[in-house]
Amino acid sequence: MSSRASAFLDRFRATELIGSPLHLFAEDPDGFGAAIADLPEAFAHAIDVASARSSGSTADLVSGSFASAACDKSGTIQVADRRFLAWLQGPDPLSAVVRDIQPDKPQVSMIADDATGRPIALAAGSRAITHNWPLDAAVRAALDSRQADYAVIAFKPGETGWQRAGQAFGLAPSETRLIAALARIGDLKQASTAVGMTYETARTTIAAILKKTASRRQTDLVRTMVRLAAGDLCAPDSVAMLFAELFGLTISQARLARALAFGATRDQAAELIGVSVNRAKSDLKAAFTACGVANAVDLSRIVAEVDVLAGLATACHVEINIGDAHHEPLQLVQRGWADGRIAIADFGPKGAIPVVITNSSLMGRSISPKLVATLQRAGFRPISFDRAGFGLTDAIDANPWVTAARDVECLLDALGIGRALILSRGGSHAVMATAAAMPSRIAGGVLLAPDSPARFDGRRRGMIGHGRALLFDSAFVVESVAKLLGRRASSQQIEKLLRGTVAGSAIDLAVFDDPAERNTLIRASRQAAITQTGFVQEILAMPRADPQALPDASNWTLMHGGASPMYRYHEVCDFWRATLPGVREVCIPDGGHYLHITHADAVASALQGCAV
Repeated sequence: MSSRASAFLDRFRATELIGSPLHLFAEDPDGFGAAIADLPEAFAHAIDVASARSSGSTADLVSGSFASAACDKSGTIQVADRRFLAWLQGPDPLSAVVRDIQPDKPQVSMIADDATGRPIALAAGSRAITHNWPLDAAVRAALDSRQADYAVIAFKPGETGWQRAGQAFGLAPSETRLIAALARIGDLKQASTAVGMTYETARTTIAAILKKTASRRQTDLVRTMVRLAAGDLCAPDSVAMLFAELFGLTISQARLARALAFGATRDQAAELIGVSVNRAKSDLKAAFTACGVANAVDLSRIVAEVDVLAGLATACHVEINIGDAHHEPLQLVQRGWADGRIAIADFGPKGAIPVVITNSSLMGRSISPKLVATLQRAGFRPISFDRAGFGLTDAIDANPWVTAARDVECLLDALGIGRALILSRGGSHAVMATAAAMPSRIAGGVLLAPDSPARFDGRRRGMIGHGRALLFDSAFVVESVAKLLGRRASSQQIEKLLRGTVAGSAIDLAVFDDPAERNTLIRASRQAAITQTGFVQEILAMPRADPQALPDASNWTLMHGGASPMYRYHEVCDFWRATLPGVREVCIPDGGHYLHITHADAVASALQGCAV
């Protein structure tokens, strides 16, 4: 056992007790590598322990979607924002909300009644726990000055959140207003009156919205829209148990109620949970009574609120509008070949040449604003997307490379695109599978330093090299590593890891001096961290097969940076020449890892050299 490995492991264990240990990988890559090589079992156990310490991932929230108050230990409100007071109609005591709060643990516990008498979910926590919650400035000040002991927060989508949700499905403003009213009121007839529609028009409009969003029922529609209005976050695995505890339900009753909210009929929910239809009928009646709701639509709204607040309460780190998220051209399209939706960002313009952008297994759909602008000026239409199990794209239990290809096909169909180019910033397995599966629709493209099979790694270098060694040589730790990356991350930790990736490369490190580029890189990493399903699937699949070869790659360009701190093309050139016969090879002598940012013009020029 080396002293370097032992020292790193000791530091890792001590650090993870009080905060995230992720920065250690960047600060001491040699110690990281030594721990992998010399103490693999002990290090794997330490990763297991650290990953299990948090149950939530990152949360990227939409501003204006939360109302907050600060109260003392008795639950008496000391200060509250305008929306909170208007919503609850006065400073009612919140003793039941804070009665059992633990100093180091937030809770979603109390279901209060709003001004209309309908139940709403609230989350509460101490000053230390709620330090990055989206609280009103006066609420934050009351906590910081010790005027108040606890923060209490409610999820109430605002205009920005509803606009985001409506835009994601291509809804007209009038359609979005109707859904917002339906979620707020819980009854379509009353909602139609609230927005100035006749009931018949509202019914016709809802039918059209269900078709646009590929929602099964109004319940699924309301839950999805409310959830999307919150931002990018994920409810913890324990949310069904939390729902049961909140309303005094059995776990079976809670699962039935949630299945209904996810769009199932009563009979479908019974089959899904494994109970008789008669049992489901009585259990759902009990659930409606316990939840204080009159119908399934209102139930779906409360389910969404609990999911959002549970995701917020357990989140390892919270951000609001990072990377200019409010202006992201987000769209959600339904898979035509399987269940679930695909999250895409179509930057336009529609008449330009479409370029589908793929990312590595550590990045989501957010892409460089400089790259977007450069591609648009060059006559292209950049389109990025989350692969299955990343960001807002639903996971699917299938070969990830086949899934990626079929999802790209769905993406092109949904946008009415017949033929496109690809710009790859990683994910070479997915890109090659897509190109091979759709030769008539993928014309070619540009591969930026494509990741190669692990057997070509050669000498393991730096943090990334040691990370690949850990993941590819020790498959049994992949899930724990994924949880560690997803559940112990913060924007600060992510930036340290990103900087560690390009340590020693001045041109790459300079990218972080641009706030827009830095925040976009961080947001892309946070998107990948929301759920770890896709990461695990892809990492486990990579060693099983090489990226698929193409019969003719003469319309492809492989571009790499000669000054990259982590990519040595001479080590893998023979592999790529055999895999991509006829590929054009371009080396940017002063280029590093972030070629798409530092040399965006060269990337655009390479794409212009591809026939479409």
